[in-house]
Amino acid sequence: MANTATFRIRRVKCRDEMGGSFREKFGNDEIRCAVFSADLRGSTKNSGRVHIYDDFDDGDVKTFNPPKEVVTLDLAGATSEVELGFSVVLIESQLREGDGLKKAFEAFVKIYEESLKDKLGKAQMTVARARAVAQPGYLSRPDAGRYAAKRRPTTGVGRPSVVGRPTLMDAGDTAAFAAHQEGDVATLEADTTKPVGETVGDAFIGALITAVALYSVKFAGAAIGALIDWSKDKFFAPVAIKVKIDASTAPGNVPANAFGTAEFRGHDGIYEMDWDIIVR
Repeated sequence: MANTATFRIRRVKCRDEMGGSFREKFGNDEIRCAVFSADLRGSTKNSGRVHIYDDFDDGDVKTFNPPKEVVTLDLAGATSEVELGFSVVLIESQLREGDGLKKAFEAFVKIYEESLKDKLGKAQMTVARARAVAQPGYLSRPDAGRYAAKRRPTTGVGRPSVVGRPTLMDAGDTAAFAAHQEGDVATLEADTTKPVGETVGDAFIGALITAVALYSVKFAGAAIGALIDWSKDKFFAPVAIKVKIDASTAPGNVPANAFGTAEFRGHDGIYEMDWDIIVR
C-alpha cells in the first residue's frame, strides 16, 4: 500500500516560442512552473518556483531523467482508488520575479478553503473538526467511528460515471464540472452512516477537485495577468489536472493511467508538459 503520491515532470516541449515571430528574434524563453494541490489531510501544497530550462526556442525539448519530483501528497492511509487534483502554472521568468507566485497560490488556497467549508457544511462538520479527524493514516481505520449528524433529506442526487483515465480539463470542462459539483463526490449528505474518516476524506477530495476546476476557470486568459501583474513574471493560465489512482499500488510504481500531457497557451506561445504520478 502506498503512503504518498508525487507529481513529476517528465518532459517539457516548446512548440512555439512566446511573443510571436518578431520577439523570437531577440531572445529565448526562460521557463519555470509551479504546481498547487492539497493532500487527503487537508493541507494545501505549493511546489514553489520549479526551474525547467533557460533557453527554449521553437521545437526545443527538456527531458528530465529521472523525472523531476515537484509536489508530494499524503494519501492518509487510503487503501483503494482516490482522486487527486493539481493546478499547474507555467511561468516565463523575467528579471524581476515579483510576488506573482505568492498571489497565485493565495488565490488557489482561498478557493480550496471556501470549497472545503462548503463540502463539510453539507455534512454539518467544521473545518477544524475535519482536520482534527485527519490524523496520519486515518483512512485505513474504518472503525474510527461513524458520523450520523442529522441532515435535511435529499433526493435525486446523481454521481458522474467513473472514468479510469486522467483528465486534463479545459475551460469548458472545468465550467461544466463546477456546474455539476452538487452531484459529485463532495455530496456528503446522501449517506448519514458512513465512517467519520470516510466523510472527511470525501470532503477533502471533493474540495480539491472543485478547487482546481474553479481556479482554472477563474484565472483563464487575461485574468491570471490581472492577478499577478504583467510587468514581472509572465504566467500562463493554469491547467487543471485530475486523476484517479489506486492507493494499493506497490510503492515505487506509477499507477495505471497516472500520466498524461498538459498543454499551455499564452503570450503567443505554446508549450506541452508530460507528467506522471509515482506512489511510495
